[in-house]
Amino acid sequence: MKNITSYQDASDTGLIADVLWKVIAREGKSKNYTDLIPLDGGTAGIAHFAVGGLAELYEQIDTEKYFGESKKEMIDSYSSDCRPAGKSGNDKGWGCYSKPWWKQGMNDFLHSADSESIQNNAWSLKMKPVIEKVISEGWNTERQIAIALGIANSMGNGGFNRLASKNNWDAEKTLNAYVGSNEHRQRREDAINKHFPIELH
Repeated sequence: MKNITSYQDASDTGLIADVLWKVIAREGKSKNYTDLIPLDGGTAGIAHFAVGGLAELYEQIDTEKYFGESKKEMIDSYSSDCRPAGKSGNDKGWGCYSKPWWKQGMNDFLHSADSESIQNNAWSLKMKPVIEKVISEGWNTERQIAIALGIANSMGNGGFNRLASKNNWDAEKTLNAYVGSNEHRQRREDAINKHFPIELH
């Protein structure tokens, strides 16, 4: 198993897409490429792109084709403003999911031939800062990268950085601190252990 010394390594080897499918989605048991749910006003795809992450997805999609709108318009009006009224203090009174044209366009994209590769790419770019940060802290095995991505996907980049820092950037301690006694997080650790086991030297 080779050491990962750069974001490019993690990307070129297919590691990032592997972690997304095997750990985050648990091979389709918890998430899938065609998911479209009303959570947070509209949550889409295998990485459950929602309020904060939809912009990254729009960057990769032909938005004119699926939504009849420019990337700029979709990012400006239908990413962080996607939440229904009352949740984020906006007064527009809608969630993206409640708009038939948005729901149809997103559904068409999610079921398209290039959907999987576009989603993998969008998630990979979203996780790039996490990967670059942990490599700089000496995390260079596939397991360590999988731990970082698994936690960052759940807690956000900032939440992950704080937790790892509190655990002196020790990957296994960070994973233990993340899981605690939470069942959902335990399933994520189980998936990491299954696909990226600890190597015994």
